[in-house]
Amino acid sequence: MTSKRTTVLAGHSTTNATLFHRCRFLVGDSSVAIDFADGTSTYLVRDIEIDRARKAVQADQINCAADFIPKGGLSGDRDTALAQATAECLRQAGESIITVDRSLPYLYAHFIQEAGISIHYSADFGVLNRRIKDAQEIEHLRVAQKITGEAVTHACRTIAHATPDKKGILHHDGAALTSERLRAMITAFLLERNFSNSHDSIVATAPHVADCHHYGTGPLKTELPTIVDIFPMDNATRYNGDMTRTVVNGTASDEALRMHTAVCEAKAAGCISLKPGTTGEEVHLATTAVLKEHGFALARGDSEHDTKHPFMSHGTGHGIGLEVHEPILLDHGGSEIFKNELFTVEPGLYSSTLGGCRVEDMVLVNSSGHEILSPLYEGLDWKD
Repeated sequence: MTSKRTTVLAGHSTTNATLFHRCRFLVGDSSVAIDFADGTSTYLVRDIEIDRARKAVQADQINCAADFIPKGGLSGDRDTALAQATAECLRQAGESIITVDRSLPYLYAHFIQEAGISIHYSADFGVLNRRIKDAQEIEHLRVAQKITGEAVTHACRTIAHATPDKKGILHHDGAALTSERLRAMITAFLLERNFSNSHDSIVATAPHVADCHHYGTGPLKTELPTIVDIFPMDNATRYNGDMTRTVVNGTASDEALRMHTAVCEAKAAGCISLKPGTTGEEVHLATTAVLKEHGFALARGDSEHDTKHPFMSHGTGHGIGLEVHEPILLDHGGSEIFKNELFTVEPGLYSSTLGGCRVEDMVLVNSSGHEILSPLYEGLDWKD
């Protein structure tokens, strides 16, 4: 047996996306997937979940902790007992070294090593096979992005049709339209479609939008661009959508229009460069080159920049799937891109006084280049 190839995934499938990807089985307690070097596999789960697991999980054996009791017995703590049983299962199989991914809880590492089994960490295990999506995953993401686009449309139209008061504060259905209120409306819209919005949504304008990941707070105002970024999970499949648009209630300023033109052109350049064999860094450089041509600044990390002047402070995008943010990044150091990977492409510009502009789509890398999933209107005026 080439035991170095035996792999172990462990944790909660509700939060460990790699474990869920391997088993496609949701369970509230810990579980373990062991894929042995000889091609056989064992799935360990709580005893009351065995019948469900046998119907859902592709594994040669479905067992519980009591099937692998070590010499000293099992702990009364459920998670500890499963970690002990995992180590005993590996010991009985004659394993001397296993491969694990970045998500293995230390609890498991402790008992596996205590059993005399070495652990080899692989940076690629649990990453490469999730990066390249199969046809079913692509369809799940297509559905997730479609509903996300509907939520974005709902939010942007709500802003566009709101009524400003004498101070320019927007009102909807008799009350001020705040970032918090619109986020609640977005969450309700998604819940009705069986989508979770556990990360919440971004509804941000000046001054908070100068921090590109600020969720936004307080009343929204007319004639200032507002960024709407929604990234929910489809509860039926656990795959995520991610889309951003920018909306202006009333008349957009010349500077907002200039920012918007630059961002849309930068996104188009990023999409065109997104193809098999190129790199995440090359895609990022393609988008930022356009922003530079339009005279906008790039400011990352601790670099000093006057936030009144529009700037971009982040990478071009990221992988997406069972998690909103997955490897690889479309950014400096971004590695080779493969066919059937999916990314967000989302250049943006931000100003504490002028507001911000970001336009984001989910993009599939295919043999001919790219496909934008669920394309949506990109303009600033959402009244129609």
